[in-house]
Amino acid sequence: MFECSICGLLSLNAISCPACGSQNLKDLSATDSQSEDLPKEIPGLDDAAESWHDLEGSSNEENDSTHFSSLEPNSRSSLPFGFSGESNFQVSRLPFGIGSHADGIPFDNESNQRSVIDDEQTHVSDEQLDSIPQRESSETSLNFEPEEQMAEVVIKRNNPIRIQPLSKQTETITPSSVTDTLPSDFDVPDDSLDEIPEEWRISASEANMDEIYSTGDEVVEVVHHYEEDVVVFDHQSNQSVNNQSFDLEESDILSLELHPARALDVNLLKNPECREDLDAGFFAIAKNSWAEAAIKFQQIASRMPGDSAVYNNYGLALLQRAIEMAKDSDESIQMLASSQFESAILALREAAKSDPDEPVILLNLAHALLVSGRSEKALKIITVHNSKHPNSAEGVNLEAATLVSLGQSVNAKTKLSQFRGDSIVEENLARLL
Repeated sequence: MFECSICGLLSLNAISCPACGSQNLKDLSATDSQSEDLPKEIPGLDDAAESWHDLEGSSNEENDSTHFSSLEPNSRSSLPFGFSGESNFQVSRLPFGIGSHADGIPFDNESNQRSVIDDEQTHVSDEQLDSIPQRESSETSLNFEPEEQMAEVVIKRNNPIRIQPLSKQTETITPSSVTDTLPSDFDVPDDSLDEIPEEWRISASEANMDEIYSTGDEVVEVVHHYEEDVVVFDHQSNQSVNNQSFDLEESDILSLELHPARALDVNLLKNPECREDLDAGFFAIAKNSWAEAAIKFQQIASRMPGDSAVYNNYGLALLQRAIEMAKDSDESIQMLASSQFESAILALREAAKSDPDEPVILLNLAHALLVSGRSEKALKIITVHNSKHPNSAEGVNLEAATLVSLGQSVNAKTKLSQFRGDSIVEENLARLL
């Protein structure tokens, strides 16, 4: 006897549990000395079989006769399930539902007839075997009554309704006159416009709404020339600079002279194809053609993104271009100087992000902020530069110029007095005396 370790069901000679299908079975007969006292049969099995017979209302002998011939001869249980994974098939008494047969329940007379035929076949002799099929055919023909013929029902369907289009009415409907329904003494107004006075009459043509609301297609073509303003390279929106108008002639920064902004050499080991544009850009800087230099370095920056030297030279060209535009006598060109200063500041900021330790980039950025009227921001940048390079005469001179623009001429003179010997510093000290 085996016991399932999952559900605890007892079974005989089972490979897997008949209830849950688990193969974790424990052999109770091979455990210990107490295995001799274990029952060899499932307790309560006979009681369950008797209760099942009571529910069906049949005895054990009747159930044995109703089993299928495919069952084993030693299967005496009438339970719907068996042991060791085997199942017992029984004749269902239900006319429908679970357990019923697809062929239906056989009639009583047919079952009685089969039992009579079986009894006769056991007692008849070999001479009467030929007459048995005729007797069966005669008896079966007598038992079944002929089916009544069903009356043929003819369903007549109505003809489909066809919808035809209405013919056009040729008759013209004449509207009834208003005078037919009004009394004779009622005055009907005349519809003619001849009686309207001239000063009341409005004669205007109908407005063409399509022409009013239509907008012509305008095509704007932008062509870059060296004399025109240079568009800034694509930068992020959070790096935008506030628009500020600036006039170099009215600013205080002209009281001190500044060192010129410097360019940086560009390493073209990874981009040798940019050599021609780089030479053209440096040649344009040498002949003070700042617009041409800005265009060349912008083209190099598009092919070498993130290079600090390229952005520094690009911002330098834009800065010098903006200073020239601010000094121009034409007011329309002076108005474009502020946007050019913004472009220079954005390019130099991009260079400072790529290489924040390069002193030339910090000096050029502070220079651009100062000449564009952003003295406080320029002071922060130049302070960082001077903290890293305290012996730089250019940085101290730029810091002094920033202090002068903020109204701190005394502090500016004190700082410049420490770096005598430089021509620009000496000139600025002479202006401050």
